[in-house]
Amino acid sequence: MSSLKLLIYAISAEIASLLLLLSRQADLSLFVLYLFSHGLASALLSFVAWGLLPARFRTPKILSWVLIFSFAFFIPAMGLVTILGGVALGIWLPALFRDKPFGLVAQPYFSPVQVNSAAGFRQIDLKNLLTSSRAPNALRVQGMLVLKDMPARVTGNLLRHTLGDSFEDLRLLAYGILDQKEKEITRDIERALHLLERAKESRRYRLARRLSELYWELNYQDLVRGDIRTLTLERAAFYADMGLMEAPEDAGLWLLRGRIQLGQGEIGEAHQSMTFARRLGLSAAKVNPWLAEIALQRRQIPLVRLLMREITDDSQFTQLNKSVEFWRGYEPATGG
Repeated sequence: MSSLKLLIYAISAEIASLLLLLSRQADLSLFVLYLFSHGLASALLSFVAWGLLPARFRTPKILSWVLIFSFAFFIPAMGLVTILGGVALGIWLPALFRDKPFGLVAQPYFSPVQVNSAAGFRQIDLKNLLTSSRAPNALRVQGMLVLKDMPARVTGNLLRHTLGDSFEDLRLLAYGILDQKEKEITRDIERALHLLERAKESRRYRLARRLSELYWELNYQDLVRGDIRTLTLERAAFYADMGLMEAPEDAGLWLLRGRIQLGQGEIGEAHQSMTFARRLGLSAAKVNPWLAEIALQRRQIPLVRLLMREITDDSQFTQLNKSVEFWRGYEPATGG
């Protein structure tokens, strides 16, 4: 039952009790009926008011409810109005003085990409070209051939969008590129599975690690979607666990296991795996960005800043250096 209905019932019962109290008849039964009606109104009001209180005011549960009930019961009529007013002030008044967690941040860095001067499409937006119905089909086909040598992680969405294009040659080319990239990894998986079936105990670890990496690569390059993606991540996790059973000291495999768990939405397990990889000696430049991503999903901004500050300046990852520089200069916004 909603709080509004309970409030209406409480007000109705309180009005009825007041009418009985103001009656000119001096009868014990009317007084008992008044106590019952007033008690019912106080109980209903207490349930409503207790549910609207902030969490810090609802403990201990029984005693806090009894306090509200006593206030409503022993102060007829005015108790109802006072409680409702107090609850409203308790909710709205702190909001008026609460600091707003917003502020201005510096403009992010722009990293220019050096393009070969011989590239025929350096001045053309490939996405707009391939999705445009006005561009010449021959030019669009040339643009599609440029995507062939680019990572599927970057081009996957555009290639899938092109599968619905009205120009048949472009559709076939997009399908061929996606199919080729997927088959290359699938062939490697089948070869590794065949070797694993006949492998000696000493080689099972390396093959299990390789299989976990290949299944993860299908997901990382965005070559699988939906249920196939779920199954692919499960197989990647299975072979990662198999490898860790043989070599639990493999920090890189623990990091891969954490990334797989992160892809499966298992944030807590991913955090444990990546923390273990860090303890095994993997550098902060490789582990902390993923731990920072988990902290960011959990809205733990100070922890993100701490993790990024632990990364050294000589990191080999250029884009990571920019991110580290940003978080080192980041200051949380304070309300004024």
